[in-house]
Amino acid sequence: MTIEEVGAIVFEQSTGSLTVTNDPRMNLEQALVPPERISVISRHVKDGRVRDKEIFVWLVGKEKNRTDGYKIVMREDGLQFGLASNGFPHDRYPVLAGWYGGLVSAFLSM
Repeated sequence: MTIEEVGAIVFEQSTGSLTVTNDPRMNLEQALVPPERISVISRHVKDGRVRDKEIFVWLVGKEKNRTDGYKIVMREDGLQFGLASNGFPHDRYPVLAGWYGGLVSAFLSM
């Protein structure tokens, strides 16, 4: 998927919702950033064992003025949006908090 394709998906999902405000009192337009492909950690815990898997996603939004804030990410196939945040101090990448469906749903979950 190209940056242009990602931008088109974000534009389509944000149309009519740019002024929607979330709990941190930020609107969607303020949260959006130019798309950038990044790595995140998909972390699963089962039977007391932690399994980390590095996955590539598109960064499309983030909490402004916070280095430790949530990041809005999109799956590489463009089918779901989710949130990532800082994990443990030794984590190399942000940790995926979960998938929330569409862009606005992910934004409102911040």
